[in-house]
Amino acid sequence: MTAMSKLGITTRTDFSPLSLASTVAPLEGIASLAHYHFGQTLYCESARADYWYRIVSGAARECILTADGRRQIVDFLLPGDVFGFSCRGARGFAGEIIVEATTIACYPRRRAEELAESDPMVARRVREMAFESIERLQARTVLLGCNSAIEKVSAFLLEMAARSATAPNAAIPLPMTRYDIADYLALAVETVSRAFTTLRRQGAITLLGTRRVQINDRERLLNPGAAMAPVERSDAGRALRANARTATSCEHRT
Repeated sequence: MTAMSKLGITTRTDFSPLSLASTVAPLEGIASLAHYHFGQTLYCESARADYWYRIVSGAARECILTADGRRQIVDFLLPGDVFGFSCRGARGFAGEIIVEATTIACYPRRRAEELAESDPMVARRVREMAFESIERLQARTVLLGCNSAIEKVSAFLLEMAARSATAPNAAIPLPMTRYDIADYLALAVETVSRAFTTLRRQGAITLLGTRRVQINDRERLLNPGAAMAPVERSDAGRALRANARTATSCEHRT
C-alpha cells in the first residue's frame, strides 16, 4: 500500500463540510458575514483567537514563517471549511485571503461555546467541525511523508478533487498559485511545475490554464511510482549507454 492510498482524501467522497445553515440554525444566528480582497490578512500569528470562521465563497490559507524566514502553508481553506479553532487564547498561524472577493462567516468564539454548552445539536456540530479540521491536517501529514515530488503533487490533486464541490468528472479549481502549492508541499516551485508537466505528459491530468486541472487517470495519481518506474529505468539505461560511449571514445583517442 502506497502512502497516498492510506490518505483519507483518496477514499472519501464527502470531504467538504456541510453547510452550517442547514444543520445548526442557532449557530448561524450569531454569525456575521465579512468580505475580503486578495492578499488581505484575516488574522495574524499570535493574535487573539476570538472568532471561528467558515469560508462561504473564495479561499484562504493558514501559514507560518519558519525560523529561517521561509513560509510554510499548513492548510488551504475552501468553501464550506470551518477553521480558526484554538485551545489557547492566541493563534498559532496566520490566516490570509488568496481569492478576490472572498466571503467569510465569522462566529464569536465565546458565544459559540455558550451555545454549544446549552444546545446538544450545536455541541455535536462543533465537534464535527473540529474533527474535519483535524482530518485535513492529518491527511497533510501523510502527504508530506510521500517519497517523491510526483507523489506529493499527485496526492495534492487528489485532495483538492475530494474537497471540491464540483461533479466527479469535472475540472478541479485550484485557487492557489504554484508558489502556494510549493509552500504547502515543502517543495521548490520549479519542482512543482516539473511535476505538473510530467503528469500532463503521462496523460494523468490536463492543465486547463494555471488554475484548473482535469484528472484523466485517477489510478495513475494513486500510484504514480508504478508509472514512473519504467521511465526512470529507461532514463538510467540511456545514461549508462551514454557513459559507455563516452568511455569508448576516450579509449580510442588515447
